[in-house]
Amino acid sequence: MKISIDLDTLSSFLSQVLGTHAEIAVHDMTQLENSLRIIKNPISGREPGAPATDFALRLLRECQDSSKAPFRTNYPGKTLDGHRLRSSSMLLKDETGTSVAMLCINRNDHQLQHASELLHQFFQHEENSPSEELLSHSVEQLGDDIIQQALASYPIDAKHLSSADKKDIVQKLEQNGVFLVKGFIAKTASLLAISEPTLYRYLKNNN
Repeated sequence: MKISIDLDTLSSFLSQVLGTHAEIAVHDMTQLENSLRIIKNPISGREPGAPATDFALRLLRECQDSSKAPFRTNYPGKTLDGHRLRSSSMLLKDETGTSVAMLCINRNDHQLQHASELLHQFFQHEENSPSEELLSHSVEQLGDDIIQQALASYPIDAKHLSSADKKDIVQKLEQNGVFLVKGFIAKTASLLAISEPTLYRYLKNNN
């Protein structure tokens, strides 16, 4: 479907939808020396009458090949004062297929990048952290949580695991300090359907 549209109206619409951190620019690609005709939410430091950019010339050249898409999205740009931009541009053609205009959206992501960096610093895990910390309401719940975490990777009921798997579980629980909690040797033995002497033997064989 092909329609005609007033580019000034389209620019005003996009500038209101995308907000003040998005510059909308329209270039006249038949006048490359002073191509910039419309600019909304100016953040690049340019004014109407500014020349086409190096990217605009490159896109114009590439799209002489009709098989090429007449647009590029999310490529890096930079304002006159050095701020980074994320830009998207589209060539607009007349009925003869000639590129007569280019619509550009330049987003200043500086604030988003800053927020992303802050979030990354906040959520990053300490290097070589052994595991996620478990926060529990009581030491008994803590022990239960550690046991359930150890059993979660096994697809069958703990009582039906092989002796080798039960031994691995006991040794992992010992490394996590579960047996420092009173009563958890008996609880673990019951869960694994082994005797307490067998559990102690597994621990002894790990030393």
